[in-house]
Amino acid sequence: MNRKSILLTAALVLGVAAAQTSPNVTATAAVTAALANNADVKTAQANLDKAQAANRAAQADPSALVAAKLGASGGESQAQAALRGARMNTLQSTVTAYTALLEAQENVALQTLQVAVDSKAVQVAQVKQGIGNATALDVTNAQNTLSGNQQNLADAKAQVSLASARLSTLTGLASGVRAAGAASAPKLSTTLSKLQAGLNTLTAQVSANNDLAAAQLNVKLADNDFTPARTLQDARTTLANAQRGVDSAGKSATQSLASAYQTAQNSYELLSVAGAREAAALKTYNQDAARLKSGTISPVDLQTSQLALKKSQYSRLQAQDNVLEALAALSVASGQNLTGIGGTL
Repeated sequence: MNRKSILLTAALVLGVAAAQTSPNVTATAAVTAALANNADVKTAQANLDKAQAANRAAQADPSALVAAKLGASGGESQAQAALRGARMNTLQSTVTAYTALLEAQENVALQTLQVAVDSKAVQVAQVKQGIGNATALDVTNAQNTLSGNQQNLADAKAQVSLASARLSTLTGLASGVRAAGAASAPKLSTTLSKLQAGLNTLTAQVSANNDLAAAQLNVKLADNDFTPARTLQDARTTLANAQRGVDSAGKSATQSLASAYQTAQNSYELLSVAGAREAAALKTYNQDAARLKSGTISPVDLQTSQLALKKSQYSRLQAQDNVLEALAALSVASGQNLTGIGGTL
């Protein structure tokens, strides 16, 4: 049995007819649809349009006072940050839903092969029992293993339906949607320090900076000889609190970013390990395929090797998905889309 035959067998096991009738979607298409249909994104966009109109009106109004103009400008920057945050959150949730569906689909293929191996093991045990080389307990144990993994297969199929429904809800795509394949995650080429430089665009940081700007203006307006001293004192207290708010928001954002960055780096290392294990399993399978041709192993042995290869491929897929999910989390933490999916948000 060659690799082409294995892939064909796996495709048949998954049910080609069912796949043909279900809409397939790439990770990019799923994110694009989610960004277009997500309610939070739509609301944030509407709020930004409203804030921009209000700011234009305030800046053009000759009767508007400086505080009103600052508030309108801050409102627009806050709305912009909120929209960017909504898009990043939508990106992350969609990526997570997509990878969950893809892994669920691939787990069905893995469990299907596992059941095939277990079924063969039952047949072998029964044949051995017939010639006195196995006991009834051996057959029972093989049957129990098969029964357990048949249940695992049923559970895996149910997970596909649940994951598909979740992705459909997030994206607005048709029900029964299927993941078309793994998305290749880009390398993490930027540095932590470069990402830290952009933290001022995050919603919490923008809000804190707006509060600080308003507090600074109030101190400026109250620092004169015709405003009560208590008013100036209160304004300075508010300013000090606002400065602490900026510092706290910055510290929190920096810590979250550093943690997300480390997680992303770790995910790349784990992907490398999973890839090496897959390569080793493939090498073993190819060697076993050659041994089968030479008559030194049985088809049952090759099927076991095929299962080991399938497990390593599934582990590598999980590691690859973990990289993409880590990049999505890092995108949320940094305010910059680092996934390579969805463009500039």
